[in-house]
Amino acid sequence: MTPTKLLEMLRDRVIHRSQIGKRKLDRSATRRELDDALRVLGERFRAIVRSGRTMVPPELVQPMEEVRKLEDRLAAQDDDIAALERELTTQS
Repeated sequence: MTPTKLLEMLRDRVIHRSQIGKRKLDRSATRRELDDALRVLGERFRAIVRSGRTMVPPELVQPMEEVRKLEDRLAAQDDDIAALERELTTQS
């Protein structure tokens, strides 16, 4: 194999690998966009359910309950953080 042929093969391989890397970055960006769109959809559906404008389909009752539990846990964690921050400012 000639050095020129070897360099061409190496160049082709580098180009191919960079194309794969680019496609993977594009896929990751699309995945993040999908995750954001699903989050917005879920938040809007949850708001509609909480307002009473629609009922939760039976197959979504358990996931909605899990969301409610996580919201409660997040609120409790926020309260704990706020209490610790107040405690810190009163001690200073």
